[in-house]
Amino acid sequence: MISIGVWIALLILVVWIIAIITVDRKVTGVITAKSFTFPLFFSGYILLWSVPISSEALGSFAQLHQTFVYIAGVFLSLVWLISVVKRDSSIMDIAYPLTAAIPTLLIIVSRGTWSAQELIILGLVCLWAIRLAAHIGIRNLPEGEDARYASWRRKYGRHWWWWSFFQVFTLQGVLITLWSLPLLLALDKPSASISPIHFLACVVFAIGFFFQALADHQLEKFRKNRKSPAEILDTGLWSLSRHPNYFGEALIWWSFGILGLAHPWGLLGLLAPLYVTWFMSRGSATPMQERYLSKKKPGYEQYAASVPVFFPRLKRH
Repeated sequence: MISIGVWIALLILVVWIIAIITVDRKVTGVITAKSFTFPLFFSGYILLWSVPISSEALGSFAQLHQTFVYIAGVFLSLVWLISVVKRDSSIMDIAYPLTAAIPTLLIIVSRGTWSAQELIILGLVCLWAIRLAAHIGIRNLPEGEDARYASWRRKYGRHWWWWSFFQVFTLQGVLITLWSLPLLLALDKPSASISPIHFLACVVFAIGFFFQALADHQLEKFRKNRKSPAEILDTGLWSLSRHPNYFGEALIWWSFGILGLAHPWGLLGLLAPLYVTWFMSRGSATPMQERYLSKKKPGYEQYAASVPVFFPRLKRH
């Protein structure tokens, strides 16, 4: 029997597709196969939850996945309501790491088993999520809605308040839960003992956390002390990579991917950090920043010619 949660998810999917065909097409003037990428992934979720599964292992994972996505969905729905009241859809940036951390926390707490692997997962995920959410919140909240979201608000006009539920919160919810596949695999088969996989995951996480946290600190310090918005940060980690914070973010997701290797399907889970790495370096995050910085900073092309875009290059002395 199909649960009420699946029916709600199906309703969201149908409304999302109709909205793309009608409102989004009317506003943008175009509709492509790419427009349906994340609804397609979401439909895959619904299929996983609703089709009878004979395999005990797959059935267990499907139930865990459903719980994880439901918690993330409830959380993001609440954040969306707050964004409507505040007229600030960019609070999604603050919610981004929490969307992975809150379901992870609640699932582990509800079990009460507190295995070694669960404690490691909880420690790494919460450390990353709390620091990143706090950093983005302190930086963004005083400034109001980010320019990207404000542009969408102007573009969609009176439709934005409800269309943002799909364009921002549902879409990114699907994206984050896709990225969280290794966490789900690790949670599905919690190991009672520590193995080399856990040590490797912690080392990769530590390197990624170092890059992200230090790069964010250096950037904020630079912004406070610069004499002109046209100045370019080309010291510290920013002399090794043009986007060291994104590189650190990718490494953190790779650490989660390594934790997922404890599961028999762990190699499948590595598709998630591969996607994150592509997204951060070539897919959306870095190219968007590159276009913006090239327009705003006259000397950026010279900086770009000497510093790699994503993967750090160590200096030779």
